[in-house]
Amino acid sequence: MHHLAYPDPCGQIKLSGTATASRHRRLHAVRVCIPDTRVGGGGLDSAASLLALGFVFKLIEMRYKRDIYVVISLCFVMLMVAFLYSQSVVSTLYIAASIVVVTGSMVALNRSTLLPDVSGTARLALKISMQALPLTLVLFMVFPRIAPLWAVPMQAATSSTGVTDEMSPGDISQLGRSGSLAFRVKFENAVPPLHENLYWRGLVLDDFDGETWRRTRGSSSYSMASQLANFQWTWEDRVRTEGTPIHYNIILEPTQQPWIFGLHLAEPVSRNLFQSRNFELFNNGLITQRLSYDLRSFSDHQTDVILLDSARNRSLDLPADGNDLSLEFAGALRASVSSDLDYVYAVLAHFQQNPFFYTLNLPLLGADRVDNFLFNTQSGFCEHYASSFAFLMRAAGIPARVVIGYQGAEYNRFEDYLMVYQYNAHAWNEVWLEGEGWVRFDPTGVVSPERIELGVEEALRDNPSFLQESLLSRVTRGKFSWINTLRLRLDAIEYEWNRRVVNYDEDVQFELFQRLFGEVTGRKVLLLLFTLAGIVVLGIALTVLRFAPGSRRAPVNTLYRRVSVELERIALCRHQGEGPLDYCARVSAARPELGELMHELTRLYLELNYQGRVWSADATRQQLKLIKAIYLQLRFKLMPLTHLRKK
Repeated sequence: MHHLAYPDPCGQIKLSGTATASRHRRLHAVRVCIPDTRVGGGGLDSAASLLALGFVFKLIEMRYKRDIYVVISLCFVMLMVAFLYSQSVVSTLYIAASIVVVTGSMVALNRSTLLPDVSGTARLALKISMQALPLTLVLFMVFPRIAPLWAVPMQAATSSTGVTDEMSPGDISQLGRSGSLAFRVKFENAVPPLHENLYWRGLVLDDFDGETWRRTRGSSSYSMASQLANFQWTWEDRVRTEGTPIHYNIILEPTQQPWIFGLHLAEPVSRNLFQSRNFELFNNGLITQRLSYDLRSFSDHQTDVILLDSARNRSLDLPADGNDLSLEFAGALRASVSSDLDYVYAVLAHFQQNPFFYTLNLPLLGADRVDNFLFNTQSGFCEHYASSFAFLMRAAGIPARVVIGYQGAEYNRFEDYLMVYQYNAHAWNEVWLEGEGWVRFDPTGVVSPERIELGVEEALRDNPSFLQESLLSRVTRGKFSWINTLRLRLDAIEYEWNRRVVNYDEDVQFELFQRLFGEVTGRKVLLLLFTLAGIVVLGIALTVLRFAPGSRRAPVNTLYRRVSVELERIALCRHQGEGPLDYCARVSAARPELGELMHELTRLYLELNYQGRVWSADATRQQLKLIKAIYLQLRFKLMPLTHLRKK
C-alpha cells in the first residue's frame, strides 16, 4: 500500500499514504467523447466584432433623431453581448450602471423641454431600471434554460490558458510567472489537511520524441473500450478502491481546451464529463466560459494492476538515438539494485544527493536534453525533473509516464475553499510496479521539498522571475497583510457570485423546483412563470398609478391655485381658459368686499409669473410672503360666506 515515495533528507526512503482496493463494479459499456480541440476562427467572435464595427459606424453617421434611437438600441445589444465574454461581479456592476446611463439617454431624448435637468433624468432612469429589476429576477429564476440561449458555443480564436497536451522544457516554468487563477475548489466536508496531497491531475503524456512529451491518441477511451471488450475484463481489474470517497466541486476558469482537473482517482458526478483510458477527465466541448463540475475521488486506490501489452509498450518507448549518457547511467544503476522499486528509490536518491537546483531561471539545453540536464546544468523546473525521471525509468525497462496538472492551492478562509493559480502548474510521474499498478512519484519533491510541502510561493519567494508577468499579484501577496486580506475577501465574493448566480443552470433550477413543488411539469413551470410575472407587473403598475408625479408648479402658482379653490366654495370657480384679470374682475363684481385683495393678489401674481420681471431671491421671497398673507386674509373673509352657503 503506498502513494508517493521519496527519500528523506538523511538518505532513507519514506513512504506516504496508502493505495489498496476492493470495489466491485462490472464494466458493461463504455461511453466516451474525446472532443475535437481545434478552435474555429468564425462563429460568435466574428459576429460580435461585426456588430461592434457596425455600432461604431452608426455613431459616426448620426444625423437625425431616429439614428439616435438606433444607437441606443444597439447599446442594449452590445451590453448583452458583453455578458457572453465576462459574467464576473465587476462586469455585472459595470453593465448595470451602463444600462442606467443608456436608459437616461433615452429619457433625455424624449424630454418635452430643452432645459437640461441632469439630476432629474438620472433619477428617472434609475427608477425605471429598479422597476425592471423584480421582473428580471423572476425571469432569471423561473424562465426555462433553453440550450441555444444558455449554452452559446464560444469559439474564441485566442490561445489556450494553462497546461496543454504537450510539454517541453520551459513550458510549465512560463506559467510560474503568471498569477492568473486556474480554478477554485470547494470540498463537501473538510479541506484535506496536507498540502502535499493536493495533486490536481490533468493529462497523461506518454509519447516522447527526445524533446517534447505528448498525449497520444492510443491512450484514449476508444482504446480502452476495444481492449476491454476483447479480454472481457471487469472494472475491478483496472481500478481498486477502498475507503470513503471525497466529494468536491470545482469552478474552472476558461481554458479553450476540453480537459479538466481533479484529484486522483476522480470520477465525474456532473453530466457531460467523460473519462479516458488513463483516467483523465474531459468536458463535452471546449471550455470557453467558467465551468462548474462535481467530482468524487478515492485517496486509497490502485489502477491497472495488470498492464496491457499495448500500454506497456507505449510506456517504454524511447527515441532510437540520443541521450547515450543517460542510457548508460540507467543501465548501470539498474544492475546495482535488485528490484524495480529499489531502482526508483536509487534514482530519487541521485536527485537528492547531487547538486540539483529548482529554479525558474532555466539554462539552455543542447541536443541531448536529458544528458545535459542530468550531468551538466542540473538546474530546472518541474518539467525537467519529470522528463528526465521518466526517461531513466524507461531506459531501465520500467513503464513510466509524465502527468501534468497543478499541485498545491491557497486556502480562502472567508468561504472555506481553495484557490489554484497558474503558478501552481506542475509535472510529476507515474511508474508502473508489479503488483501495485501505477504509482505516483514526484522527483521535484526530493530536490525542493518545500515546493510540495509548503507550496511554490515558499520555494520561489526570493526568485525575481516568480510572478514576473503579474506584478499586481506579487504586490497583493507581499508584506501588507491587509492587502492580501482584501484580495481574499473580493475573491470570496466572486466565488459566491459564480456559485449561486453564474452557475444557476437547468440542473440547479430543476432541483429548486423539485424541492418547492414536488414533481416538475411544463404546466407548473409556465403557471409559476406567468403568475410571478403578473404579480410583478401588477405591482409596478399600481406603483406607477398611485405615485405618479403631479405637474410641477411654482410657489406663486400653488398659492393662486389655493385662492381659486377657496373661491370655488362660494360658486366663484375659475372658468376654463379664463385669464387672471378677467377672473379678478368677475370676483370683484360679485363680491365687492373682496375686490381690493383680489386686485393686489392679481398684480403680484402677474408680476411674478407673466411679466418676465427679474427679481432677486430675497425680493421673490418677499413677494411670495405678501401673496401668502393676501391668501390668508381672503380665506378669513371667505369663512363666514362659506358657512352661510352651507346653511
